[in-house]
Amino acid sequence: MEMNRAVVAMQPSGIRRITAEARRIGGCISLTLGEPDFDTPAPVCERTRRALGEGYTHYPPNAGYEPLRAQIAAHENARHGTDYTADEVIVTAGSTEAIASALLAILNPGDEVIVPVPAFGLYEQLIALAGGVDVPLHTEADGFQIAQERLDACLTPRTKAILITSPNNPTGCVLEAASLERVARAAREHDLFVLLDAVYDRLVYRPDVPHLMDDRTLRDRLIVVQSFSKPYAMTGWRVGYGIADAPVARQMLKVHAALVVGVSAFSQRGCEGIFDVDIEPMRLRYLQRRDYVLGRLEKMGLETVRPDGAFYVFPSIARFGMTSEAFALRLMREAKVAVVPSSCFGVEGFVRITYCYSDEELREGMDRLERFVESLER
Repeated sequence: MEMNRAVVAMQPSGIRRITAEARRIGGCISLTLGEPDFDTPAPVCERTRRALGEGYTHYPPNAGYEPLRAQIAAHENARHGTDYTADEVIVTAGSTEAIASALLAILNPGDEVIVPVPAFGLYEQLIALAGGVDVPLHTEADGFQIAQERLDACLTPRTKAILITSPNNPTGCVLEAASLERVARAAREHDLFVLLDAVYDRLVYRPDVPHLMDDRTLRDRLIVVQSFSKPYAMTGWRVGYGIADAPVARQMLKVHAALVVGVSAFSQRGCEGIFDVDIEPMRLRYLQRRDYVLGRLEKMGLETVRPDGAFYVFPSIARFGMTSEAFALRLMREAKVAVVPSSCFGVEGFVRITYCYSDEELREGMDRLERFVESLER
């Protein structure tokens, strides 16, 4: 019997594959997963325990509890001057499910989605599962910004949406105002949806980072997905949300309800009040770690575009004359350091280093990487 061809064509996560290989080898410093090393904030855990005691163990409303959705809308409105209502918010099983629900809601078979690369590998798979076609827009020659001529070359009569991430995974770079305006103009002129993965937008390291939600002209075509995983160290909770104009949100809700029914009741109750939690200490620690890693990479002569958000750096390894996969495997086997090859993100010539690990792990990882780089240059 024939299986779903889109599913058969899917490859297991390259990030998880590298991480598993590091565990198998043993003794590795693994700088692969975007897994914060902090604990979930105590107020969230306490509210969740209280919700369990109060019997929140049954079906929640499909879209999520109204108090949490109202808080989400108010939070985003305060940040961006928007006017979203609770009815335009869907609480989802992390941002991944929000992306899947959005793509399944807007795509018809053969519709194309432009994705600036490097990009999180799951996007391509979710687009294929929704019957769409992933169209990569390369940014590595443009400082990981969106060049007008490259965007124009990707646009066709089949283009339905542009999917962007800012700050970006794997580069940590933010899209500057000019890049965002090019996306917005293309969306307006070609009647496209814009899907913004904003899961790292509270982990930025300068005050003037532009945001697509600030553009009022995109209100009816912008879909924003968010997650509590990264800023609140809640990757295992699987709670996120999607925000969209009411007609779009209604279609997304149909998909969401069919896929997961709703997000666990007690987890949602635990997240009420989450925006009152102070994440500044975590952000500052990530900033310190970023600066440490950048300093070490500079001394090694590894060129890196300075990341202004998330917790990744993306140094070039092109000068060593090997693929990113070969570099990562040699680094892991010879120096016992695990990083992610850029081939996992649709480009070549780089590796992703994650710095949301302890200072001790980062120091040892950088020491081992430095010795490995020196061995390649002898």
